[in-house]
Amino acid sequence: MRFVCVFILMLINCFVFGQRHSETVKDKDIYGADTQWSCADKHFGYYYLNYSKPLAFSPGLENELLSGRFVAGYTYRYKIIDIIDAGAELAYSSRRSVLVKDSVQKFDPGTFYNSVFTFHNYISGGLYLRVNFAKSDHRNLGIFTDLGCFYNYSFNYGIQYNLKTKDLNQKARFKKPYYLFPDEYGFFIRAGYNNIAIIFNYSFGEWISGFSNENSNYSRSPFMAGIQLNLYSK
Repeated sequence: MRFVCVFILMLINCFVFGQRHSETVKDKDIYGADTQWSCADKHFGYYYLNYSKPLAFSPGLENELLSGRFVAGYTYRYKIIDIIDAGAELAYSSRRSVLVKDSVQKFDPGTFYNSVFTFHNYISGGLYLRVNFAKSDHRNLGIFTDLGCFYNYSFNYGIQYNLKTKDLNQKARFKKPYYLFPDEYGFFIRAGYNNIAIIFNYSFGEWISGFSNENSNYSRSPFMAGIQLNLYSK
């Protein structure tokens, strides 16, 4: 959690001091048509934050209401033609999956702990094509849709057991157990208007495998949906 807070502070600092108008603007008071780096020109990039929740389309071990993913990253897009862009992004991603109450005993047969969750901290990379529909200019992204794919590799992952009562708060964390998969990949759809976007993604990666000899379905929803904040200056 400390790492996430430091990362966000660094990201905000880069955003505040890193954004500037192009030096090629003729009128410095107008961010206009002569810029080389803007929402409507060949090149543009910006930081973003998003948060997503799993969608419960199929039963599994994950408590979708208490689980989620936070992402902080940078995206760059290159304009191919007026309505089509190609883009790439790099991000830090953190996903926490809380087990449903009925499944805790699978991981804690002695029922000593009252909650269990897995955590993955990823380095994430993605590629996408953007279709620009309307209202795009040098100051605004306008209405757009992204179709893309992603790959996440976890540099830090594990499982945490929690026991919380009126008189006791105990935690046990196990890092990089053999039954957790460190990576995932999939595709995403993102629809936005200027600084706000809605994102849907589908993951093909596995979550838990080989934990026990039981014929159990150790799965979680591959679908996630969330909201994104595009951090660019106008």
